[in-house]
Amino acid sequence: MKNINFKLAGLSVITALAVAFLQTACMAEAIKCDMQNLGKNCTQFIKSKEYTKALPYIDACISEHPDNAALYNNRGNIYKEMGNYNAAILDYQKAIRLNPSFTSPYNGLAIVYLKTSQYDNGLEVLNKLKEISPNNIEGAINRASIESMMNDYNAAIQDYNIVLKDKRNSIFYRERAYAYLASSKPEQAISDYENYFKAGHSSAEAYKFMGIAYQTIGNNDKAMECYRKAAELYKAENNLEEYNSLMRIFRVY
Repeated sequence: MKNINFKLAGLSVITALAVAFLQTACMAEAIKCDMQNLGKNCTQFIKSKEYTKALPYIDACISEHPDNAALYNNRGNIYKEMGNYNAAILDYQKAIRLNPSFTSPYNGLAIVYLKTSQYDNGLEVLNKLKEISPNNIEGAINRASIESMMNDYNAAIQDYNIVLKDKRNSIFYRERAYAYLASSKPEQAISDYENYFKAGHSSAEAYKFMGIAYQTIGNNDKAMECYRKAAELYKAENNLEEYNSLMRIFRVY
């Protein structure tokens, strides 16, 4: 009886292995590397945030093209969106090793480090990117974001200067304005907020901090004007906490 049970158990293991092998074979047969349509196949799933459905298409191509840096970068992007940051880091690092002049994985890796509060690592990556691509706009934006998180506002201002050489990036006047304000340069902050609004942008937060800048230099009338605009926008956004906070300022003045 023991021998029979042993044989049955052995058959069960063999059967399970056979099924697993067949499933793997079917999956490999179902999804083959198609470099020409890879972007189309993945994009449809990425747009709908079905990241796990996009991965097999890239995995298949990486198996056939293990030295293709773009594939590792693209898979890193998917892992980043999934929140699988460890896997994303490994793929971005692999892409950089395969092609050190390829700029995209540097930025992807830096964003992951920013999201995981690894600011020193992020700066190290972006400084390497600056060496190979000094005017890389995305790199300057990411570097300024990390520098701001580290309270190094003077360095952030320098990077925003690079970004704002192209007036199409006028939305970043707001970010540089905040850096000016945080580094005790309220006049420059006011100038940047004015440029931000002149470019057609609008933000309750921008009006609030512009008010703070005016208040810092003693222009309370202008400060109240900015606070009123900020309060209107916060109320429209149903952000009652910020709205009530500003209303308390009005009661003081």
